Amino acid sequence: MKRFDAPVTSLRPIARDYFELRFAWKAEAGLPLPGAFLTVRAGGQYDPIVRRPFAFSCYAPDRGEAAFIFQKRGRGTAWLSGLRAGDSIDVLGPLGKGFSPPPPGSRPLLIGGGIGLGPMLYLAHQLAKEAARGSFEAPVLALGFRTEAQLPKLELPAGTVLCTDDGSAGFHGSVAEWLWSFDSSVPPALFACGPAPMMAAIDRYAAARNAPYQAATEQWMACGVGACAGCAIRLKDGSYKRVCADGPVFDGSLIAWED
Repeated sequence: MKRFDAPVTSLRPIARDYFELRFAWKAEAGLPLPGAFLTVRAGGQYDPIVRRPFAFSCYAPDRGEAAFIFQKRGRGTAWLSGLRAGDSIDVLGPLGKGFSPPPPGSRPLLIGGGIGLGPMLYLAHQLAKEAARGSFEAPVLALGFRTEAQLPKLELPAGTVLCTDDGSAGFHGSVAEWLWSFDSSVPPALFACGPAPMMAAIDRYAAARNAPYQAATEQWMACGVGACAGCAIRLKDGSYKRVCADGPVFDGSLIAWED
């Protein structure tokens, strides 16, 4: 983990109110694994005061470049959306615990919804490379959106399944509905990031299939390093975990999604 000023290498819109920001990454900061995150001071020295957390969506060591995807929603992300190549951002990372490898012989099913696109896209590219070694099957990435206008203008892995709630593109229905329609004789291993209702639906599927389920949680964070406990998430046994320090990737079957 390291805090440093990172030059922005590119910023581009990829869908309505969604942007991809690429920036120079210092190798001495550490390896940003899929599922890990960084925090950015989005604005001037004191405005906004709280740093913004973002999951890594890409890391290209040959170019010394990392990236994250964000949605323009408030003052901080509005400031980010106005940056240009050559501007600098105050970065702290990598932070948190990333994904673990899928079990040998399994079929990784990667499910992303909304801003969960970023970590799932990064993981899909990473697992596709690792699957070539033969320990598990090639991953399948499924992404869910409300409508065609939200589909990202990004290079997606071959075979990516696109789902829209209104049927305007791809599979007509949610990614959870697509999951139940997916037919595979290979045992699935589930990886997901998205809104809580989607994550709860995947939890039910994982329980029915007795499948391992790794979940990258979306939770508001203040410090990002475990000091304030503002990002605590409730587990089914009634205990709590800090998303930033204990996660953000957890065993999805342990989380009380429907509380």
